[in-house]
Amino acid sequence: MREFLVEASEIVESMATGFSLLDEGRRKGRVKPSQLNDVFRAAHSLKGLAGMFGVEAIGILAHEMETLLDGLRLGRVTLDDGVMDLLYACADAFTRSLGALKAGEPDDMETASNLVERLQRAASKAGGGASEAASVLKLSAQALSVLTEYEEHRLSENLRERRPIYRVSAPLPLDTFESDLSMLTELLTSIGEVITTLPSADNTGTGIDFDLIVATNAPDHELTTKLRGLSTAYGVERVDRQTAAPTGSGDGGEGAHLAEDDMLSLRQVADTVRVDIDKLDELMGIVGELVLARGGLTRVTDELKNQLGYRGIAVDLHRLVRTVERRISDLQSAIMQVRMIPLGQVFDRLARVVRRVASGLGKEVDLRLAGEETELDKLIVEDLVDPLMHLVRNAIDHGLEAPDDREGMGKPRAGTLRMRAFPRGNHVVLVVEDDGRGIDEVAVRRTALERGIVSEDQVGALTQRDVWNLIFDPGFSTKKAVSETSGRGVGLDVVKHNIARLSGIIDVHSEAGQGTTFTITLPITLAIIQSLIVHCRDQVFALPLASVLEIVLITETDLCFVDGREMVEVRGDTLPLLRLDEHFAISGPRPVSADDEEHFEGLGYVAVVGLAQHRVALFVDDVTGQQDIVIKSLGAYLSNVRGFAGATQLGDHETILVLDVAALVSEFIERNERRPGRAPLPG
Repeated sequence: MREFLVEASEIVESMATGFSLLDEGRRKGRVKPSQLNDVFRAAHSLKGLAGMFGVEAIGILAHEMETLLDGLRLGRVTLDDGVMDLLYACADAFTRSLGALKAGEPDDMETASNLVERLQRAASKAGGGASEAASVLKLSAQALSVLTEYEEHRLSENLRERRPIYRVSAPLPLDTFESDLSMLTELLTSIGEVITTLPSADNTGTGIDFDLIVATNAPDHELTTKLRGLSTAYGVERVDRQTAAPTGSGDGGEGAHLAEDDMLSLRQVADTVRVDIDKLDELMGIVGELVLARGGLTRVTDELKNQLGYRGIAVDLHRLVRTVERRISDLQSAIMQVRMIPLGQVFDRLARVVRRVASGLGKEVDLRLAGEETELDKLIVEDLVDPLMHLVRNAIDHGLEAPDDREGMGKPRAGTLRMRAFPRGNHVVLVVEDDGRGIDEVAVRRTALERGIVSEDQVGALTQRDVWNLIFDPGFSTKKAVSETSGRGVGLDVVKHNIARLSGIIDVHSEAGQGTTFTITLPITLAIIQSLIVHCRDQVFALPLASVLEIVLITETDLCFVDGREMVEVRGDTLPLLRLDEHFAISGPRPVSADDEEHFEGLGYVAVVGLAQHRVALFVDDVTGQQDIVIKSLGAYLSNVRGFAGATQLGDHETILVLDVAALVSEFIERNERRPGRAPLPG
């Protein structure tokens, strides 16, 4: 069953991607037969796989979908909005069924039965008609008689679209005909559609002769030139008109041979191995232990150099340690690459959501994607789907106006929704942007006042950024009516918590009448974490770098009080100050510099950290370096201690606690906003 779930999930994912391509081609007025064939084969494979493992609901549904797709391939069924909606619904049903099976739940036979009936109704509307290919093609009756129904349909479709039809004669040597025919087919497919391959009626007897029927808009001379690059023995004749254009004759003794460049471009090798993510996690854990051991080796080497100087065994050990460091870094990078998957897989799912939501709301949406090749850790990607789905739904429902309203405002009828991703250092940035109405500041202020989030005295003092941050509050929604899409006030609250759980940061920017942009910044991975080693009085902590925006050295003059709260000025922004020693009630001595004991007097560092849309300045006494760490659990007895994500080990075997930035900031904000008469903390 585990093997079935893995294999079926891959098939359903490729099928859903194929549906998106079909939908895109349909809107452009040209559906590629190869794409229809791909989803048809996917449905057939899923049907066979489900039958082998006895998964009845998926097997029945895949069978009926295969029938409908065959009707589309043969031109008997029209690919309209209704059929596309049905295909998307089937993909969603497959995904839900696989999820239920993974959780040990039974098949949802009721949903499958409903979709089966819809598929049967759609397939029953199939039309038909005899092909007229025989009357307009210069092909023998014998050749036409062996065409399959699908091949005959493709001939008719290409004739209807006035694409020239050619017969390529290929006399091939007996010992290499299989590879030669494959190369020839690859070449012809790159410039047109190979409708069928038939044994030639004019067989010379010295090898095996084939006729390939090809539809292409490529000029005659281009087709001839490309074929001559393979072999002078190939002949080309246009068969959709009476005037033949024979080209290329030769002795055919050498057969078809690809030029070196063509050989490289046509050769396809798929060297892939399916690996369970749990095994990769185990490997990453081992690498994490090696990272800790590397730190210990470095410490021992430094001590030896201090004792012996840079000579003898100290030099040899130093070189060996440097080699080990490089190899561990290479190993860490290689395993990370295996865990990474492109965000295009998420974008494909979101494209289906966009279409379904827009259709349900009667809106027109022009979806534009960029950066699909950007990669993230698989475990992060899985938790990213829900937040992005909420943002997309909100953009269509709250952001984009109705088509008629947009026209009245001088905008295109179709609203533009952009999703793009790009790497930034050890992070990935995702942007969801629309050109709709923007955030209604007046409505947000009014709702915040009605819900008691702010008082009448405070509402007027809110900055624009404060107003934007309010939309992330639990239960916040300016919609009066609850619909299937929104209005329940759970969307952006879920987004905030999910992004925070991934050590991510979310920013929002909006302009009235112009649109809204959400920007999400995420670490590439959470497996091995880069951290800052910070000191708070006599305690040492690891601060995950993924949550740190910047580190700034401050003086007493940078501190101030606003509404009774201690704040700090950082590059022109006023941020709430969270003193780590006060938060944890640490009362030990502050660290001092051996060279200048007054250096730290009245000074310290603030790490500007983020939790979703909030920004807080975390005050520490000193920052002594950066290190890769592996977080270890504190165990069942200490798991409920807030503010710590776990523990880690430094190179000198010292065990230190790892700060949980999300918990720290969340508790700090809650504690401050519970104080009477306090407005929300600035972002």
